[in-house]
Amino acid sequence: MRRADPAGLGRGPLTRWLPVLGRPVPDPPPVRPYPAGPADTPGRFLARVIFSVPRITVPAMVSAIVWQVGESAVPVVMGLAIDRALATGNTGQLMLWIGRLVALYVALTVAARLSNRLNVHAVQTLQHRLRATLSLRVLHPVHGRGDPGRAPDGGVVSTMTNDVVRLANAVLLTTIPISRVAAIGFIAASLLVLHQLLGVLVLVGAPLVVWLMGILSRRLSRSTRVYQELLAATVGRATDLVAGYRVIKGIRAETEAVRRYERASRETLDGARRNAVLLGRFQAISGIVNGVFVGAVTGVAGWFAVDGRVSIGELIAMAGLVQALLPQIQGIASLSIPNFANAHASAARILDTLGGTRTAEPRSGEPARPGRPEPPDACRLEIRVSGTAVTVGSGELVGIRTDDRTAARITDALLNGETGEVDIRLGGHPAAALTPAEYRARVTVAPHRTTLFTGTIRDNLTTPASAPDRLTAAVEAAACDDFATDLDTPVGENGNRLSGGQRQRIALARALATDAPVLVLHDPTTAVDPVTEQAIADRLRPLRENRSTVLIASSPALLGRCDRVIDIPAPDRTATR
Repeated sequence: MRRADPAGLGRGPLTRWLPVLGRPVPDPPPVRPYPAGPADTPGRFLARVIFSVPRITVPAMVSAIVWQVGESAVPVVMGLAIDRALATGNTGQLMLWIGRLVALYVALTVAARLSNRLNVHAVQTLQHRLRATLSLRVLHPVHGRGDPGRAPDGGVVSTMTNDVVRLANAVLLTTIPISRVAAIGFIAASLLVLHQLLGVLVLVGAPLVVWLMGILSRRLSRSTRVYQELLAATVGRATDLVAGYRVIKGIRAETEAVRRYERASRETLDGARRNAVLLGRFQAISGIVNGVFVGAVTGVAGWFAVDGRVSIGELIAMAGLVQALLPQIQGIASLSIPNFANAHASAARILDTLGGTRTAEPRSGEPARPGRPEPPDACRLEIRVSGTAVTVGSGELVGIRTDDRTAARITDALLNGETGEVDIRLGGHPAAALTPAEYRARVTVAPHRTTLFTGTIRDNLTTPASAPDRLTAAVEAAACDDFATDLDTPVGENGNRLSGGQRQRIALARALATDAPVLVLHDPTTAVDPVTEQAIADRLRPLRENRSTVLIASSPALLGRCDRVIDIPAPDRTATR
């Protein structure tokens, strides 16, 4: 019987037992979100992102320099081999220079592979961190900004895909252009040694060509940002149309939806054409400028060879160096400068999505504030709304019965610790005085709206805040044991393989598995049958012993198990009309 590759890479019998180096970890490492303040500009944010992984980019830059300078040194080594070995007929010198040429090729090949690998690693790392930053901003808005109950629209989806990729690719600006500049410097220095006039010509002409390319790229940068905004708007409209297809079908608005999408699509297509024309024009002009410059340098080198001022080996070295100069300048003009233009435009869009606010950095561990001891009543929750005060002490199960609108207001306020119409205090301090990370470390809110993710039941129950030893108890307390005997059962997209009651019970089990010091449940059993609801009510208190629980519901079965029930009257809205 054929034994499989233990590393899971599908290798053959001769290589399957070799060690595998550099394998990625199964789970992504924790990341810190990028801070973004109101004073940040796109250029400043772009620099912050691309210089945030020096442990990767510095070795990548050194390897890229070895790679590019090594390629530029090939004609120099060949020219020296011709003058010192072929021209003299010395076999020993010939073998020596052939060995040096082979060693040079090995070094630049290894450096190229290492640089490319590190560049990919840097790009993927930045993409992960940028998406984590955007996810934190979208899912957990800073106090007083955003709507936590509203799903992200298509514009956010476009930003987290297209713009994140473009901005992350800008990290290559810290490696490739620098290595190209180093190669240009090596070429200029080599030509300066071979002939001073050629060296001076390259030293003066190359920076002028790059500067001219930067001037020509400004209009391309502006056009790129406009095109990206149009593309994001169109992607957002398409995403929203797909998400709301049933609503559109129900109100018979298909024709109007198609018309609006076609109009947005045409505008995006026009923007793409304008951007493509400008990009093609920029590349054509840069190619002409580069060609004229390199042609002038080559002509001067050829004139020196005809005039007898340089040897055959020096002529070959000059021709090779000039030929190596062209792709370096073209790479900066046609790749690095458009890369910068795209990244600058994407940085501006990501800053717009972040809203110019400082995202909170997640923290772990206790105490919540370093250097301050945790008071005994740190998790005492106080809620004041519509003139009614609710206090939940440690180990209490308190029910709140009110109208749907007030219940939604209380849930939304508790979800983010915001103070407004609902006053929230935790441990005697206003919730707004805590950072979002500190607040969420103590309070977990399970809204009425049930959201499951594509994957298995276990995937939906296991979160960074989950306590693994409480997973089985949470499943039993939420009465999921009748259908969740196998936690590896797929749930489908948004849980579409489960019934509404089953989805609601999975969401309840997920909340219970966190073992949060303060747990807020909003109507957790509206989609389950009375028998199951009674079972959940009976099992809830034992699992939440020594923990504070707030139950916002109208179910007699659930409220009957509470230590006390607070009735909050609906606000009198007729008095404000």
